[in-house]
Amino acid sequence: MTLKTQLAEGFAKIINKAGRPIDIRYYNMTVGSVWDDEVTLSEVTGSRLWTSGVVLPLNSSTDSLLVEQGKLQNHDQRLYIAGTTNLTGSDFKVKVTLGSNAGDSYNIIPEGTITAEVEATKIYRKVFIRRLTTGSLTPA
Repeated sequence: MTLKTQLAEGFAKIINKAGRPIDIRYYNMTVGSVWDDEVTLSEVTGSRLWTSGVVLPLNSSTDSLLVEQGKLQNHDQRLYIAGTTNLTGSDFKVKVTLGSNAGDSYNIIPEGTITAEVEATKIYRKVFIRRLTTGSLTPA
């Protein structure tokens, strides 16, 4: 068994034991024809993905620089999921819901997606998420 296989299987075991259900939905972004138009979001049909992930609060020592730079806020959280999960793209946005409670929906902070790789195999993704309080994909 190779190192990358052992790491991927080990991370999968951690997710199975400590993870919680996560609902990921992808939304297409459409910008109006005029430079001043608003962006319209529509859910991609059949794009809903149920997976598991581990949610942790920010680490005061390792994440404090990002908070000081204004990239993160104190109430943001870290989400660890399988490395094969696609969360970034220029033509779509992602909404993450923890469990089945629609009140616990989060927006992915685009600058905060970090993928850990071994021998070009994605083991896991560390994603910073921010709670959506308005029900839309833009935080209040």
